[in-house]
Amino acid sequence: MRMAAGFTFCLIATPAIAAPSLAGTRFGQGQPGDKASMYLDHFTADGRLHSKFRDCRGGKTYDSEEDGTWSISGNLLIIQVNFHNGALAPRTDVYTLDGVSAKAIRITYLLLNFPYDERRVDDTFEMPSCQLVS
Repeated sequence: MRMAAGFTFCLIATPAIAAPSLAGTRFGQGQPGDKASMYLDHFTADGRLHSKFRDCRGGKTYDSEEDGTWSISGNLLIIQVNFHNGALAPRTDVYTLDGVSAKAIRITYLLLNFPYDERRVDDTFEMPSCQLVS
C-alpha cells in the first residue's frame, strides 16, 4: 500500500508525458444525468486523448467521440477537448485525481463535483451494445 501511495504521488507531481501509468485505455459508466452512459478513454503517453461515448435511449445507440490532450498539474487532471465528432469544439475540463492504480483511476469533475471511476481495459476493448445494457 505504501508503494502504491508513493507511486501515485510521483504520478501527480510529474507532467503527462512522464506518467505512463495513466496512459492506456480505460472504460467507465455514468455521466451527470445519465448513469447508463458509457465511455472509453484512450490516454497516450505523449499527452493525447481520444474518448468514445455511448448513450442508450429507447433501445437506440448514440455514439460520439472527442479528441484532445491531457496533462497533470499538482493533483489536477486537465483535459483540453479540441474536437467533438470531428468538429472544432474547444473546451477545458478539470478533474481532481483522487486515485490512480495500475487497474483503475478515480477522478472528480470539478465543475459538477461528479466522480468518475474508470478501469483499465485492453486497447482492443469494445463498449457493450445497448441491447446488452438496456
